[in-house]
Amino acid sequence: MLRDRLYSITAALLVAASVLGALPVLEMGINDDWSYTYMAREFATSGRLTYTGWAAAMLGPQIWWAALFIKLFGFSFTVVRLSTLPLAAGCAVLLYRLARFAGLNPLFALFATLSVTLSPLFVPLAASFMNDIPGFFLWLACIYAGARAVQASRPLGVCGWMAAAAAAGVAGGAVRQAVWIAPLLLLPVVAWLRRTLRPVVPVAAVLWCASALAMAECIHWYQAQPYALPSQYEGLSPSFELAGDALDLSLQTVINTALLILPVLLIFFCAWRKALRAPFLLAAGLLLAGAVLAASLWWFENDLFMGNVITATGFLGPGVEALGLKPAVLPAPARIWLAAAFVCCSAIAFAVLLGDLRRPTKPASGSFGSPSLFAWLYLPPAILYFLAILYRYLHDGMLFDRYLIPLLPALVIPLLWYCQQRIRPAPPTLAWAALGLFACYGIAATHDYLAAGRARVRAASDLIATGVPRSHITAGLEYDGWTELEHSGHVNDEGIRTPPGAYHPQRGRRYAISPPYWFWDETPSVEPLYFVVYSRQPGLRDTALPPVRYTAWLPPFHRRVFLQMAPAESR
Repeated sequence: MLRDRLYSITAALLVAASVLGALPVLEMGINDDWSYTYMAREFATSGRLTYTGWAAAMLGPQIWWAALFIKLFGFSFTVVRLSTLPLAAGCAVLLYRLARFAGLNPLFALFATLSVTLSPLFVPLAASFMNDIPGFFLWLACIYAGARAVQASRPLGVCGWMAAAAAAGVAGGAVRQAVWIAPLLLLPVVAWLRRTLRPVVPVAAVLWCASALAMAECIHWYQAQPYALPSQYEGLSPSFELAGDALDLSLQTVINTALLILPVLLIFFCAWRKALRAPFLLAAGLLLAGAVLAASLWWFENDLFMGNVITATGFLGPGVEALGLKPAVLPAPARIWLAAAFVCCSAIAFAVLLGDLRRPTKPASGSFGSPSLFAWLYLPPAILYFLAILYRYLHDGMLFDRYLIPLLPALVIPLLWYCQQRIRPAPPTLAWAALGLFACYGIAATHDYLAAGRARVRAASDLIATGVPRSHITAGLEYDGWTELEHSGHVNDEGIRTPPGAYHPQRGRRYAISPPYWFWDETPSVEPLYFVVYSRQPGLRDTALPPVRYTAWLPPFHRRVFLQMAPAESR
């Protein structure tokens, strides 16, 4: 147990160090979290949840948590952002405990934990106030409480842990609605597994009904809030196009998940001699992996990544958070190497897994859990979660790589359990090195996005110092969004239904550049006359102020943001 405590604490400290190492000081939002930060500030001031017309997440407990930090340390974007850090570290502790519950030995459990929490997907989100990490923390807390309920020896302990699972799941869904999948599936599974204890089944039924009622009440309350964006899903008619879209999502998920867990797949690569004993399976694996990669590249326009957190240009793609081109931090040669690693490791894993199916499985030594119990508790919610994001993608085309985080433990832990049982008793040095490389990339990419954000804020501040009103400056998604919120309290999103008439179409509005920046229709309070951009834009001219320089940790190391203005005739 001492070793378990040491490893779980080590994992939590490494997560905290990765976030702090990225230097997360920025007085501006990251991605969507500017709107969440505004809600946290308003709640800390007024005690009311004030929605802004941006994003359709409830966010309740996350906002309360951040408001506590604001009360203790005062308001700043950095304080609100760092409120995510304890939850990110908590994810590491819970993941380690779940990995041990699944039968992994301490070293493999540590590797499983870090392969998720130090991934290039997790680190940038842990350094933000996005709701992905708080939602994931409560998702894990719900499933961990379910695992403890299965382990408990007395009826009172089983019922207490089921109540904790219900509470964590309901709270998680109040942050991010998809988390509600966990308690709704977990409670029946725990009740079935512990059905021989007399009070467990009726208590589980009561908790399930109470959870469902709480969820329904949350939805009813949320939909009545001004400037909330309720999720409105229409029916989907079966068609060949719909089937193609579903296949598109499946291929994207396979590729992106394989890339994220590449350090795990490298353990199979180290067992290449076993794969050579099954040449037919190895050849089939190569063909399958190559076909999936080729189809995926063709389907999503020759890019390996879904986009949002991990792109060829770092956190967010070009033209998303600000105007202009960003340098490629994952250029074509790096993406080719990643694609080759995916094909090789996937083929070897395919050959090893299928070639070993008939061998008897040895009991996991030194563990206190069971892989089958982990499968019962984690896989049903993970599968339904995947179907939920599939439905959303088919409905509105929205799919981001950050949605994959809850799916990673469902793949990482079973694969590592197999490696522990069939291949070797500890992860090889190559796998640890790859994990470290992934972590370093995630930290560097996060730092570079924050550094670019600081440069944009400084450039906008230089303009304001010359007398330019903030409402005449456009410096990207996070900066313009905050300008709009400070001016009107909400963005101009067409999805707003309450109050009626809140959305005002921006038809006929003229801009100095064409095509206009995608976010300007959402920010009618911003009249873009001065521009903070990553690269000079046609039709604009430079101001008298020099570009703002900043240093990145990924090449190119020396970068600039430019200050431009609209020509006089377009004003």
